[in-house]
Amino acid sequence: MRERSLVSSLWDDAGGEAAVTRVVQELYDRLFVDQMVSFFFEGKDKAHLVAQQVRFTSAFLGGPYVYEGKPLPEAHAALPLLAGHFDRRHHLLRQILAKQAIPQAVADEWLRVDEALRTSVMKSGEDARALART
Repeated sequence: MRERSLVSSLWDDAGGEAAVTRVVQELYDRLFVDQMVSFFFEGKDKAHLVAQQVRFTSAFLGGPYVYEGKPLPEAHAALPLLAGHFDRRHHLLRQILAKQAIPQAVADEWLRVDEALRTSVMKSGEDARALART
């Protein structure tokens, strides 16, 4: 019989890889068809984005995976993101966390980290819009 660790992580509390993957998969399923943001995902590899997002989420929820993708500003550098786009994604994430019955402490931290990324992601959007104007 395997012993359970006395210290659990938010990753464990969320339900581990299966639960986090379900949340992220549903988020990207919705983002890819959402009227407000789907154009950002045209031609993108959804499976790759989901896998990267699961690794990124693992890193801040105490899971076993390390995110090795591009830094967020670089990953979003070509996207002319506006605050409303960021807000829409955050709103969808909030809905999905509730729908998937992710424990409130985990959802709160997940949403806190997501919101904390606003500055770097929005800066990338400003840079992309400025570049498009030149």
